[in-house]
Amino acid sequence: MTEGLSLNINPVQVECRNLSYQVGRENPVTILKDISFTAANGEFIGVVGPNGAGKSTLLRQLGSLIHPTEGQVFCNGRCVQAYKPRELARLCTYMHQDTVIPFDFPARDVVMMGRHPYSSSIAAYSADDEAYVDRCMEAAGCTPDADKRVTALSGGERQRVMFARALAQNTPLLLLDEPTASLDIRYTNQVFLLVRELAGAGKLVIAVMHDLRAAAKYCSRLLLICQGRLIAAGDPEDVLHEGHIGYAFGIQARTFQTPSGHWDYEVNDL
Repeated sequence: MTEGLSLNINPVQVECRNLSYQVGRENPVTILKDISFTAANGEFIGVVGPNGAGKSTLLRQLGSLIHPTEGQVFCNGRCVQAYKPRELARLCTYMHQDTVIPFDFPARDVVMMGRHPYSSSIAAYSADDEAYVDRCMEAAGCTPDADKRVTALSGGERQRVMFARALAQNTPLLLLDEPTASLDIRYTNQVFLLVRELAGAGKLVIAVMHDLRAAAKYCSRLLLICQGRLIAAGDPEDVLHEGHIGYAFGIQARTFQTPSGHWDYEVNDL
């Protein structure tokens, strides 16, 4: 699926060191507490956990969209806040959970925005940029929507456009916040297969995911966040054992392997 995409797989290493984040001054609320981990090229890391656990906040910290209250995030040995915006945009792509676009742009123009870090101005896209955007839209399955206005697209169609934009930015680090939230089964599978292929080619992908089955199937490593803390990290099947699931999600679950060898679970009736 990545055929025709000239992938940027420059060396990249992320280190999250004792990261904490609070909101509010008089009565501060802790969103993240003492998060530490490292990640590097070739990994597809899923960030999982219950609603409100701090997963998206962690991803925003990694992308330097918000600053930590304590601790630091380093990318290639340098604090992410020390990077200039264009410099960071050539190193790291962040795909937002919210795909609503208030401007009535054609979908192809939105995908072209991913090439902006490499252009001298918004109107200075090259023929190579144009061709690369076409290939990214094809890989994301949104070529038929290229000339449609994004405001006229469904949520799933917009999601594919924003994923194509993330591909077009072509950075060695991809931060994806629920990249398949609005997608049907077909496109969900297509996106995760492509993301796993990108990681296999040498990119580092860190994605917030709610689907535990998909996380177990596609990711090389998981981070399980609960109440702002990292409670487990490692191989998906080790992280997603019954004790961790029960503690994090407050449910009784039985885990097992399907006949095809995939991890799965079922929730016990309470």
